[in-house]
Amino acid sequence: MRALWQAFLLAQKVGKNLGAGKILFGEMQKMTMKQVDINLVNILTYAGTLPLIACVLSGVWPVPGFDRSLVAQTYSAVIISFLCGIHWAAFLFFPEKCPRYFLISSNVVALLAWGTLLISYEVIARFLPPLCFLFLFALDSRLRMKAIMPNWFYTLRRNATAIVVLSLLALAWL
Repeated sequence: MRALWQAFLLAQKVGKNLGAGKILFGEMQKMTMKQVDINLVNILTYAGTLPLIACVLSGVWPVPGFDRSLVAQTYSAVIISFLCGIHWAAFLFFPEKCPRYFLISSNVVALLAWGTLLISYEVIARFLPPLCFLFLFALDSRLRMKAIMPNWFYTLRRNATAIVVLSLLALAWL
């Protein structure tokens, strides 16, 4: 408990010294990630595509008891929700640059992704997640144009989106 209190006091002191408002809104644009952190983001992002690639491979080499469609749909809903959080953060940290529809559309897209788990009409359930990923990438393009998203992250998102969408489309045909 004492360590938690000390961490709180330290965070409060740092916040006062740095000017918390400036950190959250003004100075944040000037902050850059260290290369080691960018590398970690890249590794984690590409690793995040592996479950969908594994689902495709399980269609080629079946695994008894493994429901690749359910795994792919559920994992897609989780990742789509995570990506929608990026758009929320963009709006919260850059309200002057980021349109309000980022908040609304990200909620709608997340709900659509989760809704695919409840839909019995298989065509919608299989093709809606790739469309959600593509729509979110289109929003990322807007973030890049407004200089909210760094180029390296946009490139990473483009590559990961391509892997994910191609994997989901391959699953739709297996």
